[in-house]
Amino acid sequence: MNIAIIGGGIFGVAAALELRSRGHEVTLFERGQIPNPEASSTDVSKVIRRTNYPNSTYIELATRSTAQWQDWHERLSQSIYYRTGQLIVVGDMPPEHTTLAGYEALVRLGRDVSKPTMKEVQKRFPQFTLHDHDTLFFDPWAGYLRSGQAVEDLAQLAREEGVVLREQTTVDAVEETAGQTRLLWGSESADFDRAVVATGPWVAQLLPQIEAHVRLTRQQMAFFIPKDKANFERGNFPVWAILSPGDLWYGFPFLHEGYVKIAEDSKVEDATVDVSREPTQMFLTQAREFVAERIPGLSEGELVGGRSCLYTNNANMEDEQFVIDWAPGHDRVLIACCGCGHGFKFGGAIGPVIADALEEKENPLGDLFRIGARFETGVA
Repeated sequence: MNIAIIGGGIFGVAAALELRSRGHEVTLFERGQIPNPEASSTDVSKVIRRTNYPNSTYIELATRSTAQWQDWHERLSQSIYYRTGQLIVVGDMPPEHTTLAGYEALVRLGRDVSKPTMKEVQKRFPQFTLHDHDTLFFDPWAGYLRSGQAVEDLAQLAREEGVVLREQTTVDAVEETAGQTRLLWGSESADFDRAVVATGPWVAQLLPQIEAHVRLTRQQMAFFIPKDKANFERGNFPVWAILSPGDLWYGFPFLHEGYVKIAEDSKVEDATVDVSREPTQMFLTQAREFVAERIPGLSEGELVGGRSCLYTNNANMEDEQFVIDWAPGHDRVLIACCGCGHGFKFGGAIGPVIADALEEKENPLGDLFRIGARFETGVA
C-alpha cells in the first residue's frame, strides 16, 4: 500500500519504520522540522518505566519497547537510552493508586522490583529527604530516553530505509474519496491508500469530529545545575518519582544538556496548541520549594529555566489509554494519538501495534486502544 503518516513524533516515526519494513510505500508529513520543538515527543528526556501499570498489556509493551530502544541505541547515535533504575516515593496515597497496584502486578509477574527500607535508600541515595510515612519502591529495570535525540535518530533511519519525509509541510485536511485517502496542504494534494493521523495535540484540527473527546494540558518542567554535579550523575542518582495527593513530581539524573530536569505530572492546566512553551514564574517557584524540601542539594544549585510540553489526553481523564483505531466516519484514516503523557516510552513497541491496526490484523496488545464505547462517555 501507499501510506501517508501525518505527524513526525514518536508514534508517527515508529509507525513509518514498521510499515516500511513490511514493504509499504510510506510518506511522513511533519508541520515543522523533525524533531519539532513544539511537539509533545520533543524534549530532553522521558522516563522509561514499567511501574504504574496494573494492566499486563503495558508491562509487555514496555518490555518489548526496551529491547527495541536498546537496539536503536546501539545502532544509531548510542546516545538514546540509559538504564538508571527508578526510585518511587509514595506519601499518603490511597491503596488503589496505580503506583501501588502496578507494583503488585510486577511482583505477580516475578519482576525484580523491591521495597527498600528507608535506611537502605538513605544510604544509597542520600540526595533525597524522606519522610517517616513514605512508602518506597525501587525498580532497577527503569531508566530514561533522550527523546529529542531519539526522534532525530529515528527520522534519519526512516530516510535511510526509504521513507519519504516531508518536513515543514502542514497538512490542512484529510478526505476519503472513492477508494483513496486524499491529503491537502497549501495548493497541493496527493492520494494514498490509507493514512495515519499521529499529530498529537493537533489531532482535532485534522479530525474535528473527535475534538470533544480530547483534552490538552500543559505540563511544566524546571532545570537545575547542582553545585556538586557528580552527586547527580548516572550511577549516583536515579530516575525518580515523589508522589503525594496533589503533587506528582518526577525527575532525572544530570543530563547531557548540562542540568537536572524535574517536572510535575498532575494534569490540571488546560491548554491549546498555541500556548507558550515557556515555564511560568509560579511553577518555577513551586519547583524551587519542592527541591528545597525533598532534594536539598539541587536547591543549593542554580535554577536555569525550564520549558513546557503538551499532553494529549482523553476528555475522560480516568481513561489514560492511547487511541489507535479508525477515525469515526472513516474507513481508511487511522488515529494514533492520545499518548496521555506516558506514550513515548512505548515507541519501541508501538509501531507494530499501529501497523497491525492499519493492515487490519489481530493484535491483542492493541485491544486497549480501540475506541469502542470510550467516546460515548466522559466528554469534557
